[in-house]
Amino acid sequence: MDMNNSSSSWNDTLVCHPILLAQGNKSQLGLCDDEISALVIASLVLVCHVFLLFTSLFGFIYKLHQLKKLEMNSTTKRNGQQVNFLTVARNPALMIIGALAGFIYNVVISGRVLIGRKNYPCFIYSLIYYLSVPIMASTIILRFIRLIVLSWLNNVKVRIAKREMILPTVIMKNKEIQMSEVTKSQETSLTSALVPSLENVTSDTAPQNHTITIPQQDSEEEIIFRKETFLESFEKGRLLNFLKFLVSSKFIFLFYGIVCFVHISIYLIIGGVDYYHFMNGIRSDNKRQSFMIDTFLFSTSGCGNGSYSTTLFITYLALYASFGVIFAIIALFMKRDVWFVKMEIVFTVINWVFFALLYGIPSLFTQVTTLVDYYVPVANSVEIACMMDTFISITLPVFVYQEIDKRRKKSLHIESSTTVSSSLSTQHDEYPNRIRKILTNEKWNSLFLQFSEKCFASEDILMWHAVEQFKKVTSEKLRIELFLKICDTYLRIGAPLELNIPRKEFGVPEIMDLYLSLRSSNRQISALTPMKDLSQSNTLTTIPKLGNSTVNTPHATDIPVVSNPTMKRLSVNALTTPANETHHANNPSQNGMYLSPSNVTTTTTTHAFSIPNDIFDRIQICCEHNLLDNFSRFELVYNDDLKSIL
Repeated sequence: MDMNNSSSSWNDTLVCHPILLAQGNKSQLGLCDDEISALVIASLVLVCHVFLLFTSLFGFIYKLHQLKKLEMNSTTKRNGQQVNFLTVARNPALMIIGALAGFIYNVVISGRVLIGRKNYPCFIYSLIYYLSVPIMASTIILRFIRLIVLSWLNNVKVRIAKREMILPTVIMKNKEIQMSEVTKSQETSLTSALVPSLENVTSDTAPQNHTITIPQQDSEEEIIFRKETFLESFEKGRLLNFLKFLVSSKFIFLFYGIVCFVHISIYLIIGGVDYYHFMNGIRSDNKRQSFMIDTFLFSTSGCGNGSYSTTLFITYLALYASFGVIFAIIALFMKRDVWFVKMEIVFTVINWVFFALLYGIPSLFTQVTTLVDYYVPVANSVEIACMMDTFISITLPVFVYQEIDKRRKKSLHIESSTTVSSSLSTQHDEYPNRIRKILTNEKWNSLFLQFSEKCFASEDILMWHAVEQFKKVTSEKLRIELFLKICDTYLRIGAPLELNIPRKEFGVPEIMDLYLSLRSSNRQISALTPMKDLSQSNTLTTIPKLGNSTVNTPHATDIPVVSNPTMKRLSVNALTTPANETHHANNPSQNGMYLSPSNVTTTTTTHAFSIPNDIFDRIQICCEHNLLDNFSRFELVYNDDLKSIL
C-alpha cells in the first residue's frame, strides 16, 4: 500500500506532464525538474537585471551628486545650471525602493530555478511570493499618488499666493498718496549699502523732506486686515502640511512600513496555522487544497504552491489592482507636466498590464503549468516587467531625459549665440536678461506662470510677482502689511511657499529679524488698541536698531528680538507721539541693513517708519536665477514665438 502511494507521488500527472515523466523526471512536493532551457533563460534574465540595476543606480547616484554640487555652486556658477529630472517631481527613495523590490523578486525566483525548485528553501520563496504583489503594487500606487498630490499641492500654493496678494484696484487707489522727493547730501553716501536707509520723513511744516498725506481708506483696510476664513486657514495650514507630507520621503517609508507589517503578519499567521496542520496530519484528501503541496510554509526544503496560496495571491492582485486603477485614472486627468512623470505613468501602466496578462492567462492552462513552465518559466514575464519598470523609472530619467534636454539646450544656445555677442560676460548675463523680458511681458508672464505650475515649482515666480507688487505700493501701511505677508508666505521657516534659497547669502536673516520686530510691535499695538483703530491717530513708529548703530529715541521701550550679528534690539516709540517732537538718530553703519531714518520728525498724523523699496531685490534676483531651469525648458517649447521679444 505504501509502495503504491510512493509510486503515485513520484509519477503525478497533475504535477508533471506525461512528456516529462517519459523523460525520466519525477514529481515531488508538487514540483517537477526544470529543463536546461529554463536554467539558461533564468540566468540570462538575472544577469540582464543585475547589469541594468547597477548601471542605473550608479548613474542615478552620480547624477544626484552632480546636481548637489551644482546646487551648492549655483550662486556663483550660473552657466552650470542643469535641469533636475531626479528630485523635483520624482522621489529618490521611491525610485530606489521600487527598483530593489523588483530586483529581490527576480533574484529569488530566478535563484529558485537555478538552484532547483525542489531544493530552494520554502520559507524564503513563500515570503517573497506573498509580499511580491503588495510591495510592487505599492510602488506603482505611490507614483500615482505622488503625481496627484504634486498637482493638488501646486494648485493650493498658487491659490494661497494669489489670495495673499492685494488686488490691483487697491494698488491703484494709492495714487491718492502724493510724495515729493528731495535728496540730501547725507543720503548719497548710503546708496551703495546692501539695503538703503530710510528716506527722511518729517511733518508738513518741513518742506525740504518728504511730505506724506495718507487718506482714510476703509475699504482698503477691510481687504488688507481682513481675517482669514476657516477654510482659508485650513488650506494654508493643515491641508498644505498634509499634502507636503504625502510627497515626502517620510510618507513613502511609512507606507512601505505599514504594508510590510500587515502582510508579514498575515504570512506568519498563515505559516503558523499551516505548520500546526502539517505536524498534526490535518490535511484534505485533495493534497492541492493546501498552502503548499506535501509540505508547509516554513520548510527549509522546496515546495510547490497549493490552491490556497494561489487564491491568496489572486486576492492580493485584485485588491491592489483595484486601487491602482482608481489612482491611475485620477493621475491621467492631471495636467501634463514637463518632467515626463505623466508619460512615465502611462508607460508603467502599459508595462504591468501587458506582462500581468502574459503571466496570468497562460497560468490558467494545465499544459502550461505542468509542461511549458519547466522549459520556459512563466514567472520570467513578471521578472521582465520588473526590469522594464526599473528602465522606465530610473534609467530613462538618468540617461535619456536629461541628455535630450541637455542637447536641446546646447543646440538652442548655439543658435542664439549667432546673433548675440560671444563674449563671456554677455553669455553670463544672457539668460537672466531674457528671463526679465519674459517676466515683464504681460502675455508671456502669464504663460510662464502656467508653465512653472506644470514644473511643480511655482514658488519663485510667485515670489517675484509679490516683490513687484511690493515695489509698486506707496502707502506705508500697505507696504508694511505686504512686507509681513511676503515674509509669512515665502521667507519664514516652514512658510506655505518657503523658497529654496541660501538664506544667509541673500540677507534673509536680517529681513526676518525686521519681520519679527514688526510682529512684536503689532502685538503690543493690538494689546492696547483694536486693529480697526490703526489709522491716522494711531501711527506705527517703529525704528529698529541695525548693524552697529544705536538709535536714541525718547519714550522708547526696548524689545528683545531674535539674536543676530547685525540686529540685536528694537526700539519702539510710544503709540501717540506728541506733536512736533523730534527724534534724532546716530548715523548708521554701512555694514548692514539700513532702516533707521536720520533727523526724523513725527506727528500724530504721519508715519515715521518706512521699509526700503529694494529690500527684497537680492532675493528677487535669486528667484530669477532659480527660474533658469523652468525658463530653459520654456524656451524650448516656445522658441519660435519668443524670438520676436527676445
